[in-house]
Amino acid sequence: MPNRTPGHLPWTVLNSRSLLNADPFLTVRVETVGLPDGRLITDYYQLDMPSFACIFAETPDGRIVTYRQYRHGPRKVGLVFPGGHLSPGEAPLDAARRELKEETGMEAETWTGLGAYMVNANQGGAWSHMFHATGCRRVTDPVSDDLEDTEILLLTRTELLEAIGRGEIHLLTQIALVSMVLQTEIAQALAHPHP
Repeated sequence: MPNRTPGHLPWTVLNSRSLLNADPFLTVRVETVGLPDGRLITDYYQLDMPSFACIFAETPDGRIVTYRQYRHGPRKVGLVFPGGHLSPGEAPLDAARRELKEETGMEAETWTGLGAYMVNANQGGAWSHMFHATGCRRVTDPVSDDLEDTEILLLTRTELLEAIGRGEIHLLTQIALVSMVLQTEIAQALAHPHP
């Protein structure tokens, strides 16, 4: 375990008060926190959002499962990967399997966990549980319950990288997932930034 200096000690939450409760999608809290050096912050805002699974899914022939879909956060149509919120008490891998089947009708032969990452370093938010699923085959029809039309696309790695180069992936979690799986190729695609 690394040595801890005073600047690397955790903060102490002295009080937490809910300002907005829009369960299950969003809770906004304000905390009073004590810093290791004795300072007191009385208005440190925190977001609680449901954690989610994000899946880089590949078919046996190496096609990558993506969607073309509108997302209201960036207010754009773009490419996203299968995934969705964890249900209360649901294990991340179980959620990933469920979401892949619901959204694409596919099941995977092999699952590799790539870790869980907090979306916002200071305000919290959701944990993104990243997975790489291979050997994905269609076993049933997708269950469409999204608010917008979804177009499922099976892309080659080259096609995915070209789409990234054109700026068609707008979500940081999606780029992070591609980076984890395709490390070298993504760096080359991003070397030629889109406008």
